[in-house]
Amino acid sequence: MLNQEQTEKTPILSTIQLSSDNVNNMEENTGTKIEKEKEFFSFSKSTRYQKFTLVSMAFMEFCASTCFSLLAPFFPTEANKKGASDTLVGMIFGAFELVIFISAPIFGNYLTRIGSKFMFIAGVMVCGTCAILFGTLDRSPDGTPFIVMCFLSRSVEALGASAYITASFAIVAHAFPDHVSTVFGTLETFAGLGFMIGPPIGGALYEAGGYGLPFFVMGGTLITVACIGMKVMPSQDDKHNPFSGSVFTLMKSPLTWVTGISVVSGSVALGFLDPTLADHLSSFKLTTILIGLMFLIAPGVYALTASLWGRIGDRYGGVKIMMMVGNLLTAVAFVFMGPSPIIGSFIPKELWIIVMCLLCMGLFLGCALIPAFSAFLEGAKHVGMEDNFDTFGIVSGFFNSCFSLGAFLGPTVLGGVLKDKLGFGWAATGCAVFFLFSSSLIAIYCVCSKKYEGSVPSRRGYERIENEDSDDKINSQRSVCSEGFVKKNSTSYQRQVINSI
Repeated sequence: MLNQEQTEKTPILSTIQLSSDNVNNMEENTGTKIEKEKEFFSFSKSTRYQKFTLVSMAFMEFCASTCFSLLAPFFPTEANKKGASDTLVGMIFGAFELVIFISAPIFGNYLTRIGSKFMFIAGVMVCGTCAILFGTLDRSPDGTPFIVMCFLSRSVEALGASAYITASFAIVAHAFPDHVSTVFGTLETFAGLGFMIGPPIGGALYEAGGYGLPFFVMGGTLITVACIGMKVMPSQDDKHNPFSGSVFTLMKSPLTWVTGISVVSGSVALGFLDPTLADHLSSFKLTTILIGLMFLIAPGVYALTASLWGRIGDRYGGVKIMMMVGNLLTAVAFVFMGPSPIIGSFIPKELWIIVMCLLCMGLFLGCALIPAFSAFLEGAKHVGMEDNFDTFGIVSGFFNSCFSLGAFLGPTVLGGVLKDKLGFGWAATGCAVFFLFSSSLIAIYCVCSKKYEGSVPSRRGYERIENEDSDDKINSQRSVCSEGFVKKNSTSYQRQVINSI
């Protein structure tokens, strides 16, 4: 057993009992622990800390997503009454994603300085407060004052959303290091369900009590949930490490860029359908209810299968292959949904084909998007970033920024400008080209990755020297990398273990 003094000087060895005879087998034993086959995520087997963290975050994700989407059925009409054109209404919606795109990397970089739990709870409370304020804008003067207040309220709400989403993904990566994709997919499921039921709830409350009631109810719910979360959600071990790098360090990895383009592609697809699908379905003479159900197909399938794709990624790995295949098959779905003028003479425009394409789109978007967070973490390791809360915050901020960029470009550029100029068929073809480009980049990276990874110092097999006095225990033969790690199979590491026993 280690005595107290030795434990303080070598904290990384505090739970290890070794003899000098098995020191040479340490790396083999450690490698076995790292490389062993992972089990599927089980909520019942999770610790109390993990259970409270997941439940509180999932419920707040659901409530916040419902609050964000409830204004879709009635706000455009109310805004037109106040003198806002359809273009300005679209810009008010788009400003939400644009603010997240700009602010998410900043929040990620300062996550541990601010505190992950505080950022999460404060972000949810800001969203709830802004929702209530947004519900009072029907009393605002018409014209410019109304438009300005809409932009301000929506932008501040986006800052709150950026803060809590960035914090939530970082907390997930820290609390569930072996099941990041599974838990990330679970949160996406709750967020997707919130976005699905938000419009019906908003429409029902609007009919029952007018413009303000939906915002007052859901805004008040968010604030209440945030107050409960302050007591229920466990505190996080998010001590700041001043040597963790920044978002610019993360961007040195080619995998970061490849994955980022894949995330932008996926969110472009989700946003593209909002302004275009209803007009594309007009020739089938569907009722408003049926059109609304058509809108739910792709996001509904994405939400329901997100956790499944996460479990597959965590269990079997191959996240880059999953993203490549997901992007490729989503491109095929867009080509047939148009149908693309390239194949228009062979594939007719049929309702059942569109339904099948929406189903496939929702299914394979999950395959492309859910493993992306794990791929970003892998890219961070390639450039020497550590597995700590600072890195998780930076990765989370970058992921949210990429996703919001696509959510902004989808309805404005591809779903707006391109569709108006060239029609739905060519606009859908443009989305397919975007996905094919992303899939091709991932394929090229997979081919070249071994050569790149071989040129970057790896952290596998290294342990950090936690105490400044460690130099007294390690002789001049030690093998230390530039970040302060000691090679496990080096003579110095073995002697450090022997001396501490």
